[in-house]
Amino acid sequence: DIDYLEQLTRQAAATINRANTYSTILQYATLDALTNLNNRRQFETRLGQEIAIAKRQDNPLCAMMIDIDFFKGVNDKHGHAAGDEVLRTVASIIKDALRESDIPARYGGEEFAVLLPFTKLDEAKVVGERLRYAVESTPITINQDNPQKQDINITISMGLAEYNKTETGEALFERADKALYDAKTGGRNRVCVNI
Repeated sequence: DIDYLEQLTRQAAATINRANTYSTILQYATLDALTNLNNRRQFETRLGQEIAIAKRQDNPLCAMMIDIDFFKGVNDKHGHAAGDEVLRTVASIIKDALRESDIPARYGGEEFAVLLPFTKLDEAKVVGERLRYAVESTPITINQDNPQKQDINITISMGLAEYNKTETGEALFERADKALYDAKTGGRNRVCVNI
């Protein structure tokens, strides 16, 4: 009986180790290492799933594209470590401002994307403005381990679009990206909508 229990214990330990390894690999495959948000690949997978749900259940779905204003200037003036801190802080603000069911991601560079399931465009605009204000009003401490640490303020521009039940996920995000472009060319630190 003792031999059997020892074998069972070894097998259980090996199974737990494999499960932990798989979980770690899955995390690396789906999360952005710097911000801990979904990475672009995972976001595109979730986009396909949410489009299918919105179509099947006739639910509203909104897409949000976010860009940190003048991010290159942060890197140029304060260095890449400061840029990384800005990205982490903005990601944290985005995550805290959203519901559990919303799907935020680091889309690339200083761009973020968010899916807002069960959300109409007017509701998404309220969320967007709240998020824009939260970023604008949150000082970000850079060079924290340095005697020259300082707080900087940044802003974001945002584009929103609502899924129209006939388009693809890519078309939805093209419209949100067009609205983001309008926000940036319109003066930045604003939310624009593509209807």
